[in-house]
Amino acid sequence: MHFSTFYILVFHVINYAFTLSSIYVVPNLQPISKEDGSLQNPFSKIEHARNYLRMLSRTTVQRVALYPTYHFLNNHTLSFDERDHLTIYTKMSDNERNQISFDRKQNLIELDFPIISGGIRLTDWTIDKEIWRIRLPTSLSTVTQLFVNGQRAIRSRLPLNDYFYYEKGLAYQGFIYREHQFDNITLSSTSSSEIIIYHSFTTSRHYFSRIFPQNRSILFTNPSLSVIGNTSIIQQSGQRFHLENIYEGMILQSGSFYFDSLTQILYYHARPTEHLQNTLIILPIIEIVLSMINVTKLEWNSIGIEHSAWMVSTKMNKSLPIDGRAAADYTDRSIIAVYLRNTSEVTFNKIEIAHIAGYAIQIDENCQEIQIENSQFYDLGAGGIRMGLTRVNENDKKQFIENIRIENCSLFNNGHLFPMGVGILLQLATRNILIKQNTFYEFFHTAIHIGWSWSYDQSFCYNHTISFNYIHHLGQHVLSELGGIYTCGVLNETFITNNIIHDIYGYFLHDWGIYLADGSSQIIISNTIVYNTGSASFTMIYGFNNTFQNNILARSSNESDGALSLYRREAIDHLAFTFSNNIIYDIVNTTGRWIFQVQAPDPFSAPLVRMNYNCYFNSYGAMFIFGLGRLVFSEWQETNHDMNSLITDPLFINAEDQCNFFRFHTNSPALKLGFKPIEFLSQWKPGCS
Repeated sequence: MHFSTFYILVFHVINYAFTLSSIYVVPNLQPISKEDGSLQNPFSKIEHARNYLRMLSRTTVQRVALYPTYHFLNNHTLSFDERDHLTIYTKMSDNERNQISFDRKQNLIELDFPIISGGIRLTDWTIDKEIWRIRLPTSLSTVTQLFVNGQRAIRSRLPLNDYFYYEKGLAYQGFIYREHQFDNITLSSTSSSEIIIYHSFTTSRHYFSRIFPQNRSILFTNPSLSVIGNTSIIQQSGQRFHLENIYEGMILQSGSFYFDSLTQILYYHARPTEHLQNTLIILPIIEIVLSMINVTKLEWNSIGIEHSAWMVSTKMNKSLPIDGRAAADYTDRSIIAVYLRNTSEVTFNKIEIAHIAGYAIQIDENCQEIQIENSQFYDLGAGGIRMGLTRVNENDKKQFIENIRIENCSLFNNGHLFPMGVGILLQLATRNILIKQNTFYEFFHTAIHIGWSWSYDQSFCYNHTISFNYIHHLGQHVLSELGGIYTCGVLNETFITNNIIHDIYGYFLHDWGIYLADGSSQIIISNTIVYNTGSASFTMIYGFNNTFQNNILARSSNESDGALSLYRREAIDHLAFTFSNNIIYDIVNTTGRWIFQVQAPDPFSAPLVRMNYNCYFNSYGAMFIFGLGRLVFSEWQETNHDMNSLITDPLFINAEDQCNFFRFHTNSPALKLGFKPIEFLSQWKPGCS
């Protein structure tokens, strides 16, 4: 097991509430002449506590206890460096909280835990019935997010809940729109309104340049990275778009906002129940809330991190492409709330990161021994946790990110600005990453993406374990070409085991349970249950030496894609995969169902596979066909495949109505073939719909 050497932080197991010396932080808007970090005279800012600790020479762990309220950072990132170590930042105990003087805490918003916020509270609103307005400083070039009473407000859009559809794309710079689409809509080249184009697996954001009513053409100031209206993906893209930051949309929809970049006025259409006295409105103004560079031995415990911004603190450059992939690499700088580089032995425990613009955490080069556990990441502009690099210097061994553990976390409700954002993204220069017992749901794209090399080239991404994760309800009919787990490149000693994946439905096809994209190789997938997918439960483009063993593939709905699909091979002697001791449970009522689909362009490129001891079943008794030759089962067996496999009912208990694939009748033929029942996952919820 490649985590046998994983270093557990010593101070993490200390009962710090009683054994560690503590200093305290309680926010105060007014200057305080005397601050010593005691309960009687606590520091007013986290930076004050940090700076105080930097002056001490110490070899023991220090506890910094934060009052459970908002800790606003006032327009600058909370930064830590090589001077910061051996410290736990956590919330005050109830006893400590009660010892803070009434005068000090009377104007604070009481919360369950402290929240470090990259936003500012907006209070000086002018009210005109349900439309509120406030003038913002000229330093804020645009507003992409607003949070009202702890919820993400709607950035005004048209149409309100659906899409517009363009007639034809104009390469990378515009499209031909349909008649009357832009009637009674205000568009200006000087505004910060945006046109969001849907491609297959991503979106792109564009600023309006010019419109030509005579031929219904609209052009953008910034190009797309993908061809608009690409005919090869026209069904996946749907030729869809919508408009954001539109005044007319704000007027129509309560709970939405509009920012006029010419006048610097922000408008909010209040809901009927919202009044100034009961409404807390926070505007994010900091792009990175928390930064740790050259840090060792630090822990964040029972703390929230919220309100990271995007495109507010710098002058807008309307010529740059803004693709959905921008969340991972936008002008060479990620959009993230928490950033780590050259950092080791850091723990995040019981934290919540929410209401942000991009990814929650980026673990950049030369980071080791990072633990993220028992935490929640939700309401994210892009995705959850990004690790690795997009480019690697083969001679620089210090670039590697290794020995990272992400365990018992929940990641959900993401992609609000960048729908392509994924739950956990492992890129280049990553090794020994454990992703265990987490829950992922309500994404528009993939839950876990492993690799960043779509070929057989050196991936510098290996020795990963993805186990006991519960992944469900992804795609949400918005994007295509996605999977519950997505891999690419050569991923030596990577194990995907004991996961449950279900309800993966994209906009149009290419919505798989596990998606082994180009070059995916040397991966072992076992003891995993996949059901309710728009396309195949498992699909593989090309690769070698992959193993699928003791898995259950059930209820894939696309009649043409089968339960298992494979596209091609790149070398004649490559064994694409071994597929053994698996169960395929099919419910499509179509005779001649292509259960194992091969889409190689000609028989000479048909992939080499080994398949045996599998159990195939169709609830309607429909006939299966297999492989490139579209063979019936007996013909398929004559090609030395599935020689010991059966087409028979595996005899699950409660599979039909509860999708419970954990239990079998004692006389199950699948068990006789050597299938081992899969360990029950505590996070899983029964039900098929």
